[in-house]
Amino acid sequence: MVNLISKLKQWSTDFLEGSDEFLVDIENKPGSTKYRVLVDGLEGITIKRCAMISRYISKQIDEDLSFDEDDYFTFEVSSPGADRPLKLPKQYYKHIGRELEIETLDEQKFTGILKTVDDGKISIASQVSKKETLDVDIEFKNIKESNVIISFK
Repeated sequence: MVNLISKLKQWSTDFLEGSDEFLVDIENKPGSTKYRVLVDGLEGITIKRCAMISRYISKQIDEDLSFDEDDYFTFEVSSPGADRPLKLPKQYYKHIGRELEIETLDEQKFTGILKTVDDGKISIASQVSKKETLDVDIEFKNIKESNVIISFK
């Protein structure tokens, strides 16, 4: 089959160009014919917008002559969801003021409130005692995984 992941990336990027939305990832488990196109935006992304992207990609697939009749796959377009790790620097902006849990490449773990997102790094306020916080700067290139801590307070 043609390189479907690269085509899905290109079509998604083409559709999102000029907006504040962006492609986060294309997921496909080995051996599976299901593909998940994950998109996000600086203000989040709506179900309606995901449906528009899905229709656009479907149209591109229908018009693409490189697919064989025997090529079978399904795809869906969705947001990454709050429970997924942040993958791109762009994703951090909408989480300023929220608590993150970060693991660095050298296995250090930090928890703190995201204060700023700057060129190449983030800054969090990490609680070191009941009365004291410490500002910690972490470069994106050193982040192994970063998750938003969901709070229902």
